[in-house]
Amino acid sequence: MNFFRFLSILVLAISLSFTATVSAHGDEHDEDAEHQHAEPAKGPHGGRLLTQDDFALEVTIYETEVEPELRLYLYQNGEPIKTPELKLQVTLQRLGEPAELIHFSPELDYWLGDKVIREPHSFEVEVSASYQGKNYQWHYDSFEGRTALSARSVQKAGIELEQTQAGKIQTQLHLFGVVAPVPEQQYQLGAAYAGVVQQLAVKVGDKVSKGQLVAIVQNPNSLKNYSVLAPAAGEVTAKYVSVGAKVSEQPIVEISDLSSVYIEMSAFPSDTEQLKLGQEFLVKDLHGHQAAVSQISYIAPQMTGGHIARARGLLANTDGHWRPGMHVKTDVTVATVDAPLVIKKSALQLWNGKTVIFIKVGDEFEIRMPQLGRADDTQVEVLSGVPLGVQYATTNSFILKADVMKSGASHDH
Repeated sequence: MNFFRFLSILVLAISLSFTATVSAHGDEHDEDAEHQHAEPAKGPHGGRLLTQDDFALEVTIYETEVEPELRLYLYQNGEPIKTPELKLQVTLQRLGEPAELIHFSPELDYWLGDKVIREPHSFEVEVSASYQGKNYQWHYDSFEGRTALSARSVQKAGIELEQTQAGKIQTQLHLFGVVAPVPEQQYQLGAAYAGVVQQLAVKVGDKVSKGQLVAIVQNPNSLKNYSVLAPAAGEVTAKYVSVGAKVSEQPIVEISDLSSVYIEMSAFPSDTEQLKLGQEFLVKDLHGHQAAVSQISYIAPQMTGGHIARARGLLANTDGHWRPGMHVKTDVTVATVDAPLVIKKSALQLWNGKTVIFIKVGDEFEIRMPQLGRADDTQVEVLSGVPLGVQYATTNSFILKADVMKSGASHDH
C-alpha cells in the first residue's frame, strides 16, 4: 500500500472515531436536558394526562367561546370510559385564597366541572376518582405568572406593598384658578375732613393691628390735627398720597386683611353643570409646594365673555402663602361613591393583553386579573378577581412582570 494512501486512511479513521465520541456525549447531554425539561404527558385532547395502573384521566380547560371550564376525559387500558358509575372531584388551591372544590357530571364524551375556572389558571391541583371499587388520586402544580422574591430583593427593587381594602372613588374636575382678596376685608382709609397730610405712619407692606395709627391730617381751618386709625388688622397694600398732600374724599392708604382669601376658579359650561355649592376642592400652587382644602361658596349666575363661569371658595391664609394674583390648580370633588375594594392605578400592568396586578403571599408574587369598575385619578374599583385583604405591589411591579417573563412562565393547561 502506498504510504500516503495509508496515512490518509489513518487520519480519516481517527476523525470518524472522534466524531462518534463527540456525538455520543452530545446525545447524553441532550437526554439530560430533555429529562430536566420534561413536559407533562399529554392526552388526545391536549390536556394533562394522569395515569395510575390501567386507569388514566385527562384534565383540560376548555375556553373556546365559553367561560373557562374543566373537562375530564377518562380512559381504561387506553380506551375511553363512558359510564356514569364514576365519582370525580378536583380541588384547586390558589395562592392566598381558600381551596375551590369542583364536582363533575357526564356530558358527551367528557365530564364537565360545575364552576368557571377564572384566570389566571394558576393553582395546586388535587384530583380524586373512584371507579369500579378503586380509588385514584393525583397531585400536581400548574403555575402561571408566579415568581418568588426575598424581602431583601423586594426592598432593593423599591417594590412597595399595600393591602387591598374598601375605599372611596372620587370623581374630580381639574380647574385652574387665581387667588383673590376678599373685598369685604379690604379697607381704603380716607380723611374725615379735608386737610393736609402731616404724617404717614405706615408704608406698603407693613403689618398693622386694629386701632393702629396710620396717618395724621391737619384741618387747614382750625389747624387741629386728627388721627387716621386702622379699622382692622391687616397689611398695607396701597399708598395713594404723600406727606403734604391735600386730601378731601380720596383714600390715603389701603389695608387688606389677607388672613383668608378667595380662590376664584374658571369653569367651562360642561364643568359648571357638575358644580354645586358646598363641594370640596383641593387647592395646589403651581410648584406643588403647598396644598389646602376649601369648599365652593359661590357660583356665578352668568358666564363671562369667554364663556367661562366663575366659582369661588374661601381659604384660610394665616401664614400668607396664598398671595392675591397667584395662579393655582384645583381639584373639585363632584361625586364620591363607596367601593367594597379599591386598588391603586400605579399597580396595574399589561400581561398578554390583559390588565393584571401582582399579589404577594409569603415570598411569592403572582398575577391576578381584576375586573375593574369606576375609577378616579389615583385608584380604581375592583369588581372581582382579587381577594380582599391581600398584599399587592403598588410600585415597580414591572420588575415582577419582567422576572416572570424571564422565567418562561406560560399559560398552559
